[in-house]
Amino acid sequence: MKTALMLALLPLAAHAEPQPAVAALMQYMDITSACFDGAEDSAEAGACVGQGATICMETEQDGYTTVGMMFCTLAENEAWDVLLNRDFGSYMEYARMGDDEMSALFPEFANGADSLLAAQRAWIPYRDAQCALEYSLWGEGSMRQTAGASCLMDMTAKRVIYLRFMTEKIRG
Repeated sequence: MKTALMLALLPLAAHAEPQPAVAALMQYMDITSACFDGAEDSAEAGACVGQGATICMETEQDGYTTVGMMFCTLAENEAWDVLLNRDFGSYMEYARMGDDEMSALFPEFANGADSLLAAQRAWIPYRDAQCALEYSLWGEGSMRQTAGASCLMDMTAKRVIYLRFMTEKIRG
């Protein structure tokens, strides 16, 4: 039973439609993309994490029940996942352009796009395993649902933010 519930919480590697309870809460998640899209650096983008879930919890009648918190958090995770899928192509294009520039002088280092794709493919099972661990730490407690959902939201948001601003450190 525990494994089946955890599998229901963890998104598949390929983007799928959210479950109906999550889809019904997506109306509160416009703040997530608006905040993220307006952020000028990773610190500002980091401040966006949790805003949609908080609005959802404060607005929904059962928002502060364990199940309500879980579904609001899963809805925000879905919003971050939508942003990840929306923007990943542009990150790949940026990496390919860098590879094109690099290939003229140092073809052996023109592997940014391949590295980005490999990193993303490795990150998905890492996130899922890490959040399964977080979920399991709560044992039989009902907070395992919220902990698992929070882990998914936090890790997905951090990944989206990292990918968007990964060149901040290089550019200084």
